[in-house]
Amino acid sequence: MTGSRQTTYGFTLAETLVALLILAVVSAIGTSLLLGATSSSKQLRESEANARQIDLAQALIRNDIAALSVRGVVPESGFGDAGNLFGQSANQSEPILSFVRSGWIDTAAGEQRSTLQHVSYTVEREQLIRTVTVRPDATRSTPRVERVLFDDVERVEIQFVRGGEVSQDWIGDAGQPLSVLPDLIGIDIIFADDRVLTLSALTGGRL
Repeated sequence: MTGSRQTTYGFTLAETLVALLILAVVSAIGTSLLLGATSSSKQLRESEANARQIDLAQALIRNDIAALSVRGVVPESGFGDAGNLFGQSANQSEPILSFVRSGWIDTAAGEQRSTLQHVSYTVEREQLIRTVTVRPDATRSTPRVERVLFDDVERVEIQFVRGGEVSQDWIGDAGQPLSVLPDLIGIDIIFADDRVLTLSALTGGRL
């Protein structure tokens, strides 16, 4: 009598372990690629957001300086002589820049509005803050709008250039006519991580 041979189909334990190992490796690679793509996408979005913030802040600062006016400002206390441009790099407990701008320029229509505004820049709590007062001769109750332009700011250094001479400060009522303004204002924004953003703008307005 001839015996029948029984054939068994399936995987051995060794084959199953190898297959599981391969699957684990492929899954790990796929997860790593997915996490890498997600991280890259997040970094790209953050980089784009930072670039937009820098562009907007630079535009605001340059437009303010370009619209700088000789219009004097009466101190909030009501006492003292009017001055127009005040700026300094050393004592940053006070505004590093303070002046009147002659109005916004509508870049789309090419038109300028005549509204005068008082603008000041301060460094507080490692932030560069732009404050706009709706009218030049402000009182303590005059509405103000604050905007944080940059975080993690260590300090800001300012250069006032007039006739080839450079000064670290400017006092707009220091015994000189209000019509005397710097030709150019340069600003170095130094961040806590040692990055430096440098910008400059010609002064304008003169209204």
